[in-house]
Amino acid sequence: MTRQPDRLIWKLIEKLHDADPIVRRNAAGALRLQGARATDAIPALSELLADNDARVRREAERALDYLRDVAA
Repeated sequence: MTRQPDRLIWKLIEKLHDADPIVRRNAAGALRLQGARATDAIPALSELLADNDARVRREAERALDYLRDVAA
């Protein structure tokens, strides 16, 4: 049986699609801090690598690097 991400992770994933780049960047950083709990966010974080805001892309990359390490 596949586990479902908890409410916090779902809320943060939703925030990755916010219109405000600061909200997107902060959500990516918050997901990184959640560690292994947030590995379900990897697909949504991957989408941010094409974001218009360089700071959002950078934070998404940091989060992805960390989450991929903890998932391995």
